[in-house]
Amino acid sequence: MKKSVILLMTMFSLVSVFGQLQIKAPGVKWDESYSFDKCNTFKIEFYAKGNELMRTMQYKTYYKSESENFVVKLVTDGKGNGMETVIDKKNEIAIQIMGTGGNAKPYYNAGGYKYPAEADLKKLEIVPTSETKQILGLTCKKYTYTFKKIFGEVWITDQITLSNDVGVFRAAKMAAKHNTLSMGGFVMEMTTEDSGGGKTLMKTVSLKNSEKYTVELKGVEMNTAINKVNYFTF
Repeated sequence: MKKSVILLMTMFSLVSVFGQLQIKAPGVKWDESYSFDKCNTFKIEFYAKGNELMRTMQYKTYYKSESENFVVKLVTDGKGNGMETVIDKKNEIAIQIMGTGGNAKPYYNAGGYKYPAEADLKKLEIVPTSETKQILGLTCKKYTYTFKKIFGEVWITDQITLSNDVGVFRAAKMAAKHNTLSMGGFVMEMTTEDSGGGKTLMKTVSLKNSEKYTVELKGVEMNTAINKVNYFTF
C-alpha cells in the first residue's frame, strides 16, 4: 500500500511515469509510426579539472524537411543504456523510449507538453565577440556568457536554416536549463565551465545527412503521463 502511494505521487511530479499503475491518461495520442530522412550528429565531452576527459556521449537527431516532428537519440555501446525522445508537434506530446540498444525490452512513456508564454521563457543572455571560425564549412561567431557560477562560450551561425530543436543545444539538454538564447541563429558548438574546473564541450559533428530512420510504436506497451509539462523539459 505504501509503495502504491509513492508511485501515485511520482506520476504527478515527474515527466517519466513508470508503468506499475498502468493508468492511461486521456487525450494523450500518438502515431503508430514516425519516419525521418535527415540526420544531425553531435558529440558531448565531459572534462574534469585539469582538462582530463572523463566521458563522451554521442547524439543524433532525426527529422524531415516537411515536418516539425523530430527525435533525439542517445547513441550507446549496445548495452541497453540508450534513450530516444520523439517530439510529436501535431499531437503535442513527447514519447520517451528508455533502455534501447540492448536485448531487454525498452520502456515507453508518452506525455503531453505545453509551450511556455514568451514572458516565461528562460533566456540565456550571450555577449557577442569579434571572433569567428569555420565549423563544417560554416562561418560561426563566438558569444560568451555567465550564468551564476557557470560560464562559457557559444558558436553560432546564420548560414543555415535549421531550428535549434534539431541541434546540439537541444540534444545536450541545454534547452531544459535555458529555453532559448538572446541571439538568433543555429548553435554549432557550446562550452560550459564551472568554478571547480569542470568543463563540458558540445559540438556538431555533421548536419543534414541523408539517413532514413523509423520509430515503430504499434502494439507497444505505452505508459502515459497525466500532467502536461514544459515543452523544453524533454
